[in-house]
Amino acid sequence: MSSHKFELLDEEVEALLDQVADKLEFAIGRCKSQEERKRILSEIERSLNDASGSLLEMDIEARKAPAEFRGTMANKVQRYQNEVTRYQGRLEQERSSQMATRAALFSNSDSNDNFDNEIRRQVQQGTAILERTSASIARSTAIAVETERVGTDVLGELGTQRETLTRTRDRLIDTDAELSRSKRIIRAMSRNVLYNKILLILIIILECCILGAVIYWKFFMK
Repeated sequence: MSSHKFELLDEEVEALLDQVADKLEFAIGRCKSQEERKRILSEIERSLNDASGSLLEMDIEARKAPAEFRGTMANKVQRYQNEVTRYQGRLEQERSSQMATRAALFSNSDSNDNFDNEIRRQVQQGTAILERTSASIARSTAIAVETERVGTDVLGELGTQRETLTRTRDRLIDTDAELSRSKRIIRAMSRNVLYNKILLILIIILECCILGAVIYWKFFMK
């Protein structure tokens, strides 16, 4: 079965993607200003970044899962990744449309102050995007390091288990050899006991014969 952490991440990613789909389909169309549109696009980007980070963690959980569940979990991760890629494409299209609208506003504006303010807002927005991207890259790097550590631990554990199995196999081989020697000794002892019984019976029979001969000689030969 899939891990509890994987199931929680699954629910988180599904909720984030539902929010993104709702904003792309409905919220953007209802925007009454460019500022509101910009805010919604930023929220969509944050949701997609969060979903990408959660997908990396889901991928780690899928790789650690038992083989019979690993394929199903990996397929779910791939499906979510495809959705994230598709929504990122939609986001870029919306931003391109926004930039075209801004360019049109700039071409029709006679105020240098408004132009400077818009440029300043664009620079601030670009800086914020770079900061969020850097944070996302840092988180992805941390997850990659954690994945490498988990892989190293798993390899070390497998090596230890292999050594244990090798020692167990050697002990079983030694035990089998000891059992074979014990069986041979027991068979030899059984044969000796049988021989002793036969010899004892022969001695008893011989003694009975001698006793019978002595009685016959003593009582019937006189």
